[in-house]
Amino acid sequence: MADGRPDPVALLFRYLLDERRRTLFPRGARVLEIGVDADATGGTFDGAWADPGALDGMEPRRLAPWLAGALRPGAPLLLCVRNPRRGAASPSPRDLREALGAAFSWHGGFALGLLLPASGGCGWVAQRPQVFGLLAAGEGLLRRWPVLRGLGAFAALEGTRAGR
Repeated sequence: MADGRPDPVALLFRYLLDERRRTLFPRGARVLEIGVDADATGGTFDGAWADPGALDGMEPRRLAPWLAGALRPGAPLLLCVRNPRRGAASPSPRDLREALGAAFSWHGGFALGLLLPASGGCGWVAQRPQVFGLLAAGEGLLRRWPVLRGLGAFAALEGTRAGR
């Protein structure tokens, strides 16, 4: 936030992604963080994830063979992409799933920023904490609905590296 306080929406999004990662990736797993470990080489990873913004500007068709080669078969995947309708230079969830192709299978996901505004201009939360709580609770009820998953500021896609 501009006043130096943490952005509550960004903190909530980070918490939700961290909780999902703890569920998907076992303790001690070697997990590839896309955008941070971009030059990771040597061996295979037990899972991969991308936080909001990590895939901005990436070409999904170039990402696919690299990611498929980096992950062991059966490895879980959690990719968070910006919704392109929000003006970001990011692949859409559909484009990303299609580009990654048969090397991955998809089994769900959830929206972030469905009712809450994307982080950034959240100074209103300090003045209206109950509204923030209601919107966060409402989003919690709706974020996994199939029709609504792609309508948030971000879409988190969950999948698995195909193969044996």
